[in-house]
Amino acid sequence: LGRDGRIDMPCDRRSSVPGDLSRRGWELTEAGDADAALACHREATGLPGAGGRTWFHRARSEQRFGHDAAARSSFGRSLAASLPPAEAKEAHFQLGKLQRDAGLLAEAEASYRAVLAIDPLLAGAHILLGVVLRELGRLEESVEAYGEGLRLNPSVAAAHYNRGQALLSLRRPAEAADGFRAALRADSAFSLAQEALGGALLDLGDADGAAEALSAALRQRPEEARLHHSLGKAHYLRGRRQEAAAAHAAALALDPSFAYAHNDLGNVLSDLPGREAEAHHHYAEAVRLAPQLAEAHSNLGTALKGLGRHAEAAASYSAAIRLKPHLCEAHKNLGAALTELGRPRDAVASFATALDINPQFWPALYDLLDGQQFLCDWRGREARLRELERHLDEWHSRGRLGAGPTERLHAGLAPFHTLVWPVSDKTRRRVALSRARRDVEAAEAAPLVPPLRWGGGGGGGGH
Repeated sequence: LGRDGRIDMPCDRRSSVPGDLSRRGWELTEAGDADAALACHREATGLPGAGGRTWFHRARSEQRFGHDAAARSSFGRSLAASLPPAEAKEAHFQLGKLQRDAGLLAEAEASYRAVLAIDPLLAGAHILLGVVLRELGRLEESVEAYGEGLRLNPSVAAAHYNRGQALLSLRRPAEAADGFRAALRADSAFSLAQEALGGALLDLGDADGAAEALSAALRQRPEEARLHHSLGKAHYLRGRRQEAAAAHAAALALDPSFAYAHNDLGNVLSDLPGREAEAHHHYAEAVRLAPQLAEAHSNLGTALKGLGRHAEAAASYSAAIRLKPHLCEAHKNLGAALTELGRPRDAVASFATALDINPQFWPALYDLLDGQQFLCDWRGREARLRELERHLDEWHSRGRLGAGPTERLHAGLAPFHTLVWPVSDKTRRRVALSRARRDVEAAEAAPLVPPLRWGGGGGGGGH
């Protein structure tokens, strides 16, 4: 009798046939009797003549009862012996899963490739190979493996989602967004895919689409601070400052230690009249909670500068630069604070550093030219102006003047600046043309505004 009073008959020890003991072991496995089943399988594999199938069944039983290390060993023993193709495919497949769970990613890759050598049309093996390759950091190969699996079985929502995440890591947000949409077609309730779609659309500048996707995700996960924060970023890009502030505040109500939400709420509040002190508070909280966040230090500096606290602002900008030396906005803003503190030479050096990092950062160029003029550095000023003209010549020769999202940054040059700079008429025309093209594009993209109605006067027709 066993401890529970039942008759305990784990194995027929009169049998010396491995296959008989193995079958009895699997019956016990299906009955859920772990100790008896594993004892039976161990006895079977200890007999002379135990072959690949005997080890395979032992491995499946060990896997069923959570003995993963033993199962990996037994699957290996089964494959080292002779197994029919169908069972060899299953052994490689299950071994790959166990190896990935143990962090043995290179071994898992080899196992899934062995599966595909037997059955190239097994969608699940392609998809799991994609998972392993992504975890190995081989993103291009991962995208290909996911793609092949989804070609064979397009209904796996998680595979579309994971492929989309790999594409995001490759900085291919448009393709990633298509993948997340495919995941949602396969499973309309997949809120992680809604969230990821929102993030990809934010990267693409589609703030309206991002807000729609993130709102859908929030309907399923309203208690998740991260989603409220992302929705706040979408509203900010839409120009809806009050809604952005409300979304970031909701994130902070759920998680008061969310440094990024403090920082972004500060950005929103700094755009709203009369709320500068609140913006300063949230930037300070972001710095306190995440002292490694360079952008928060830089933003705190801007808030302090707006409050007339220029020495503290300079300290905050310097902290941002120590954390992220290539943050050109912090260099430019440090220069502005140093100008207010009566340190024009140090200010000019900061403006120059900002331009070294990003030669198209025009606010730094304006301040640098003003600083050089104040210092009577005519030679340095002339060199900067000639450098500007060289850039404009280069853009013009490529036919990209004022065109394209990455090369339109120079459209921030204001034509009126060129009227007071000693530059050629050709440069003035090019800057004016660039600004005109940008403004036409902005006007064409803007929503139509209904005409204003005149509310008074002698005609009597308006109201």
